[in-house]
Amino acid sequence: YLADERRVIQWIRHLAAETPVFFPMPHGKVNFRFERVDEASELQFARYRPTIIAPNSFLTPTKEEIFKYQRVGPGRYELTPAVETTFQILAGVRPCDLKAIKLMDDVFADGERDPYYFQRRTNTSLIGYACPTPCDEMAYCESAGSLDWRDGVDVMLTPVGDRMLIQAYTERGEALTASGDFDPCDDPDAELQRHLDERPKPFGRQLHAPVDELPAILERHWDSPLWDQHVERCFSCGTCNLVCPTCYCFDVKDVSALDGSSGSRTRQWDACMLTTFATVAGGHNFRADPAARQRHRVKRKFQYLNERYDSGAFCVGCARCGRQCTTGIDIFDIVNDIVDHDRAAAGGAS
Repeated sequence: YLADERRVIQWIRHLAAETPVFFPMPHGKVNFRFERVDEASELQFARYRPTIIAPNSFLTPTKEEIFKYQRVGPGRYELTPAVETTFQILAGVRPCDLKAIKLMDDVFADGERDPYYFQRRTNTSLIGYACPTPCDEMAYCESAGSLDWRDGVDVMLTPVGDRMLIQAYTERGEALTASGDFDPCDDPDAELQRHLDERPKPFGRQLHAPVDELPAILERHWDSPLWDQHVERCFSCGTCNLVCPTCYCFDVKDVSALDGSSGSRTRQWDACMLTTFATVAGGHNFRADPAARQRHRVKRKFQYLNERYDSGAFCVGCARCGRQCTTGIDIFDIVNDIVDHDRAAAGGAS
């Protein structure tokens, strides 16, 4: 289909009248966050920074109760699952966040399939929005391999001139688009190519090496002094973890009545950059050094998880971490410095 922005927004409002729809809306002067669409919402597909908190928070809440328990006899407890979800639509999701959600699908399906995640995921429809220009001067989505991501999306909205190409990729997407006042599109491939031709090149900042080369490069620089240099001003606050769309570590806690007769189990986000993250019984901390935590974080995004899931980088280039860091530490700069150091060392060896 093809339609102008006005009709696309009318369609989103129509969906929101029947189903909870969340769309990026201004929050303060420069930031955005996904908020529920209502009659008063001002919707526009203007250039916006990635939301402060990524849309993965709709699938893995910052804190959630996963079950309640009640003692029903000596040594016997009854468990009641606490997760109840309703159908929701996330609209205007950028390709970087679409890729992040697909990566989280892979993570939470690995081994024991996580029922809490997939109950929400199954009840969530994704309407993506392809970026015609870089969303922010810090973005490096093209270099990270997420700029043209469409896997897992139900409907993709692609700006082409003064109109949008509307493509359904799933049966659910076809059902959603059926309610729109759209014009038929005779040649969607040609329209998509026009979008690609109109985009700036290169698109955003560029990593100094392809992402498939980074695991080997990082492996060669375990003891690099660059880890210490880049972490000198780090507060170990964990902000970079909390805004990252592919960080998924969590802590599990039981909250019990004083007599132990009842209670609940909750899980909440955790962050590997926090000083206590790797502390175990007895007080030993496997990553007490901030540089070790920084190295672990970078290698998770560009080496460990890439190798485990054969997925490309687990960094999608949204630049949330660098943008929100209190002291301006940017994983993009860390990786590029290591790549430059690696190439300089290789040149010196030859």
